[in-house]
Amino acid sequence: MIVVAIVSAKGGVGKSTIAANLAVALSRHARTVLAVDLDPQNALHLHLGGTPQDIGGLSRASVAGTAWSDACTRAASGVRVLPFGQINETDLPTLERRIADDPHWLATQLHSLNLPDDAVVILDTPPGVSNTLRQVLAAADLVISVVLADAASYATLPQIDNLIRRHHRARPGSVEPVCIVNQVDVASRLSREALQLIEGVLGQRVLGRVRADRAVSEALAHGQTVVESSQDSAGHQDLMECADRVLQLLPSRRPQAEQQAEPQAQTTQERQEPQTPTTVVLGDEDRRPDRQTAQRSRKAGVYRLMAVLLFAVLVLLIVLWIRTR
Repeated sequence: MIVVAIVSAKGGVGKSTIAANLAVALSRHARTVLAVDLDPQNALHLHLGGTPQDIGGLSRASVAGTAWSDACTRAASGVRVLPFGQINETDLPTLERRIADDPHWLATQLHSLNLPDDAVVILDTPPGVSNTLRQVLAAADLVISVVLADAASYATLPQIDNLIRRHHRARPGSVEPVCIVNQVDVASRLSREALQLIEGVLGQRVLGRVRADRAVSEALAHGQTVVESSQDSAGHQDLMECADRVLQLLPSRRPQAEQQAEPQAQTTQERQEPQTPTTVVLGDEDRRPDRQTAQRSRKAGVYRLMAVLLFAVLVLLIVLWIRTR
C-alpha cells in the first residue's frame, strides 16, 4: 500500500476537506483508496457521506480489540472510509496509552487490512504534535501539510517542517514533503501577501493552491466532496489539479511475486523510476536562492505584512473615532 499523510500544525485549516477530496479524486484513477480518520474530531466521514449518528470507527475497534476492517464502510464515490468514530472520555485515554506504548501500533493496524500493493491510504491526522502523528510520519510515503494563506499559518511553517523532518523516514520510493495552501482569497491583499511569504519559504514544495470557494462548504452540507458535486467551481478545479500532482508523486507498488520474478537489475531500475516526478515537481537544490537572500526576502515580506496590518488597524480606529463623534 501507499500511505499519504495529511498533516497540519494547527486546526481549522481544512485538513479533512483536503483529505476527503484527494481520496475521491484519486479513486477516479482506478485506484483502491482508503480514507482513514485518526483525528478524534471525527470529521472526515462527514465529507464522504457519513452522518453524525454513525458512531463506529477505529477508536472503538482498537479499544475492543476487533479488526479495523470491520469498521470500514464504502462511500458512494467508491472510496473506502474508516472513521475515527465516537469514543467516551474513559476509553479515549486508554487508546492514547496504547498508541504511546506501542510505536508500531499504526503500522500493524494498516498491515492487517491486507490492501492491494497499489492501494492508496489517505491518513487524516490530528493537528499539532502527538504520538499518533509521529507514527503517521514514520509510516508515510508522502506527507502533505495543509496551511492557510494567513500570517498565523506562515508562523507555523518552521514547527511543522521540523516535526516532519524529525519523524518522516525517507525510504526507497518516498518523496520530499509538500504543502497545499488552502482557502486562498485572491481578492484579499493580506491573503495574497501571506501566500507570497509561504511560497518564498517553501518554493516548489508548494504542491498547490486551493482558492476559497463556497461550493466546498455547500458540498459538505450534502455529505459530498466538491470534486463530486460542483464541476465548474474554483475549488473543484484546484483540488483536481492537486490530486493530479499527488498522483505524479505517488511511488509505485507492484506485487511482490512479480518483483521477485524479474532480474535484480530490472527490479532496481523500476524502483528508481517513481522518483523521477520528484525532481520535476520539486526542483533542484541548486536552483534555490542562497540562505541569506531567502532570509532577507522573508524579513522583507514580514515587514510588508506587518505594515499592511498596522495600516488596517489604523484605518479601523479612525473609522470608529469618526462614528463616535
